[in-house]
Amino acid sequence: MPNPVEAAANVANGGGEKEGFTLLSVGRLDEQKDHATLIRAFAQIAQEFPQWHLKIVGEGPLRKQLEGLVEALDLQTRVTIPGVTSAISAEYEAAEIFAISSRYEAFGLVTAEAMSHGLPVVGFADCPGTNELIQAGRTGLLVEPGADRVGSLASALCSLVADPALRQCLGVAGRDAIDNKFSAKYVCDQWESLLRSMIRQG
Repeated sequence: MPNPVEAAANVANGGGEKEGFTLLSVGRLDEQKDHATLIRAFAQIAQEFPQWHLKIVGEGPLRKQLEGLVEALDLQTRVTIPGVTSAISAEYEAAEIFAISSRYEAFGLVTAEAMSHGLPVVGFADCPGTNELIQAGRTGLLVEPGADRVGSLASALCSLVADPALRQCLGVAGRDAIDNKFSAKYVCDQWESLLRSMIRQG
């Protein structure tokens, strides 16, 4: 049975002209989330897209390691790791793309939240919890990691960064999918149906 996802009051603007654009990721800074792969993938496209910045919202034991990686890649002005926030909705609303680089998830709550805010999402096809939420090519991009996990993610990010229309299309479809399948009403109806069937069987 799915967890309910509260519908976002406001949506992100994945298209349009702006001075700067944000690739957002949200999650604990630990091995499971694999932010190092995301940072390295961003490094591969950063020079081609100078208006874009990567923002990783979260805290955890790998902070110093990730900050060291950012410095080693000379991305101090392009990548920020501001820690946790109590205003996460504002982060989704200010972003253009949401990336989840996790190797595994139970239920990808932050991915669902990003989709509810109308953000196009990109994650790995071999990640449980991510591949159950994203419909490849319809509500987001699922990356086949292959032999080069970093390069595969960089290629997917590049396709979204370079195409505002695609971002807008995926964002709208993702928001509709979450509203339809993970709304409180839908989940409650599912529970009610399950309980009624169990009562009849009893």
